[in-house]
Amino acid sequence: MNISLAIIFLFPKADPILDFEVWDNGDGPYIAVWNLEVPQPTEAELQAAWEAYLEAESNKLTELTEVEKLQKENTLLKAQNAALSERADFIEDIIAEMAMKIY
Repeated sequence: MNISLAIIFLFPKADPILDFEVWDNGDGPYIAVWNLEVPQPTEAELQAAWEAYLEAESNKLTELTEVEKLQKENTLLKAQNAALSERADFIEDIIAEMAMKIY
């Protein structure tokens, strides 16, 4: 768990330099300084925030994937539209030629 990211997820306006400090003296990271006016989060609250942060980040990746899918679909539709337009122009030219020969 990244304690700093969990805290920022819980308190988005918290400044990791002014409002809190996370230290690691070799026994694992811990909150060494807490200057926010709200109670310091418990280990369980931090773990829950970390899991929520990870889920939110994975959802962002899914959203980007959806945008990429839509961009590819848009490119394909534009190509299909251009092909149909060219075909319509070709058919129009053939009809005009036939009309010239008939009349």
